[in-house]
Amino acid sequence: MTDQRIRDLRRNMRLTEMRIKEFCAQQVPTEIFHYTLSQMRAIDTLYTLTRDAGSGIQLKVLAENLAITPAAASEMVDTLVRKGAIIRKNDPNDRRAVRLYVGESLQARFEECESQLDDLMARFLGTLPASEVEVFEKVIAKFSDFTADPTNFPEVEK
Repeated sequence: MTDQRIRDLRRNMRLTEMRIKEFCAQQVPTEIFHYTLSQMRAIDTLYTLTRDAGSGIQLKVLAENLAITPAAASEMVDTLVRKGAIIRKNDPNDRRAVRLYVGESLQARFEECESQLDDLMARFLGTLPASEVEVFEKVIAKFSDFTADPTNFPEVEK
């Protein structure tokens, strides 16, 4: 594959991601200005990690996924708790532990956005023959698996 084709693929993936993020940002037009980009990333990460699990996560898990120190994550979470974006709840299995959840208002916005994106994806897939849908699903799954392995990324000098 040529360098230009790779750049075009990456560009199209990035443009698609930007359009989806813009669509979701429009779902919370006034609330979006209450958060920094780092805070938005933390909220999005928290939502993603808790969405399917049905339970909150510990601060250290959020910090690891954001690649920041637990102290920095704690400070950010404190701010987001005050803003109502994150809720802290005691862990029912460990009295000393606290679990983090996305606040109810933002949780509802995320769920609405996901529902609309599911509709968008269904409409797109509906335009493809079944054979192309199957190939698309396989390619996306393979790329997701490939990027899940950190050894596939080039070394970055620090």
